[in-house]
Amino acid sequence: MMHHRTCFGGIVILVLWLSMTAPSHGSTTGQLPLSYRISAGSFPWTGRLHAIAFRTARIHTSTVLTKWEAGTELDLRDSASRRLYLGGDRLVPLHWRSIDADAQAVLHTPEPSGNGTRRLAWLRGDRTDATLRPRDTRLASGAGARVRVVAAPAWLPMQPGHAQFRLRHASRPVTVWIGTRDGIVHGFDAVTGKELAGFLPRAALAGSAALTVPGGAMPVAPCPRPDSIDADPSGVWRTLLLCGIPSTDRQPAAVFALDVSSPESEAPIRLLWEIPASETLPLTGQGPIRALMWIEHGARRWAALTIVTAAPEASSPAGIALLPLDRPIVNGLPSGTVPRLYLPSAGCGADTTGTRLLAASVLANASGHARAAYVVDDTGRLWRFGLDHLGATQQAESARCLHRQRGSATAEAPIVMHPSSGPLVIYAGGGELSAIPDGRGPRGTPSRIDASVSGDGVIFRTGQPQLDTGANGWTLALPHPGESITTLDDVGPAHLSFTTLTPDGRTRSYLIEAASGESVMQTAPDGTLVRAVTGVPFDDRFGTPIAVASPTSNGGPVVPGSSTFDTFELGIWQVDGNTAHLAQNTHYRRRRGRLGWRELIRTEP
Repeated sequence: MMHHRTCFGGIVILVLWLSMTAPSHGSTTGQLPLSYRISAGSFPWTGRLHAIAFRTARIHTSTVLTKWEAGTELDLRDSASRRLYLGGDRLVPLHWRSIDADAQAVLHTPEPSGNGTRRLAWLRGDRTDATLRPRDTRLASGAGARVRVVAAPAWLPMQPGHAQFRLRHASRPVTVWIGTRDGIVHGFDAVTGKELAGFLPRAALAGSAALTVPGGAMPVAPCPRPDSIDADPSGVWRTLLLCGIPSTDRQPAAVFALDVSSPESEAPIRLLWEIPASETLPLTGQGPIRALMWIEHGARRWAALTIVTAAPEASSPAGIALLPLDRPIVNGLPSGTVPRLYLPSAGCGADTTGTRLLAASVLANASGHARAAYVVDDTGRLWRFGLDHLGATQQAESARCLHRQRGSATAEAPIVMHPSSGPLVIYAGGGELSAIPDGRGPRGTPSRIDASVSGDGVIFRTGQPQLDTGANGWTLALPHPGESITTLDDVGPAHLSFTTLTPDGRTRSYLIEAASGESVMQTAPDGTLVRAVTGVPFDDRFGTPIAVASPTSNGGPVVPGSSTFDTFELGIWQVDGNTAHLAQNTHYRRRRGRLGWRELIRTEP
């Protein structure tokens, strides 16, 4: 909990900033799954989505319970009852009589031509047409995609009007969103697995039509990195799902924003806009797409941060663009000016010719105002784009290279954590992981993290204990030759989990402390605290390891003006069929109560 002291015209208001955990709105406590697992179907173009839970029988082993599987639930549905929609300039039901002539022509185009109605029926779930691709389940493959869980609105401090929005939607169902290779982004009820809505972006329609043809090209899943946020563009609060569609040889890039505030209603989704890439706006579709807010002329402005590719004909390098969430889209382009920030000609000792930006994250202050965007590029550099100029009269500062790794970076978005020393930006390269502070003072060389082999894993320890990791950050090289990072996640308030792949096909799971880069602490048999072994191989046929945080003790009621600590156990579980094994665990504390206070002075009328 945090106290904010706000002073308006001599009246002092104390605002309590509570440390809250979002309840399972729309369901009874304990019904929500612990995690989700994507698996393959019987065909390369079909797949499964499992919602799983654990039943702990022993300390280190649990039984895996499948609460539901989305493909099975879809197969039980009448395909005509599914609420599927097509995007573009506007949202329309995905029925032949509802879509426009251009969309009908796209569905007719693949050879043999003229079968658009049958292909649309296939996309809706019909499996009776033997001339089209066979399917063991109506759910298409989700390979390469991530799941996004959207809960009921959480408490947001200092956001005018959000409290009413939160109360109005407090009982809405928790939803699970995933894009699949038939071009559809599905929204499932997290408790039951029932499909509440599906959205087919116009940019993915041609790939969807081709998929129905036996032997046709198989597109990638749209929206592989979905993101969501509560925002109030145009003064109306809503929950937004933001998605990018990366370009391929057969599919143009695009970006879209959906209103998913009321997934249980008759209109479960609303389309804010879908913007395709163009010569005027060369979007890459690389996700996740981040929403950000700033104040302009006393009003709140919202935009979606997207990556744009270099345009040699216009002599413009790669950069970022801010697509307005509060202005209309005309002919696929936002009305008015789209703010853009570009890479400089060089950074961290190398030029930026031909540099591609891969993924971005946004830093906001306590009031939700955007301060900076952190973006990784394909040469292993981490860039800072300052955003303080938005809504102000000052010029935008040039993008600044904060760090350069030895190899090329992955497409994982940077993780921004907030230790007491200031923002810490963590990003992954092919064989390296780095944590770079973004402070105002001078920064020295990041501390080197060494790996010592222990059994089938390693122990990470700092090789330069004399360096201040809070001021300088840290960097570690993966311990196995050719090893590359495949996923990177923050788990709990102070830990990182990542998985890797080695050239021999082995997949490994790691758990480290975010502030130091060292292995987590565990209790040894003799009762002493030691650095734990991490990086143990696992069978990736059953999905990536699952992080589960469980409370172990409650600090009790908070005395006014004071604080207390709750303790948690963080476990990394590896699923093997119907059994989950505890691979690593550690404990951490989270403080409740008053953490501090600051005085906020209102300057605008």
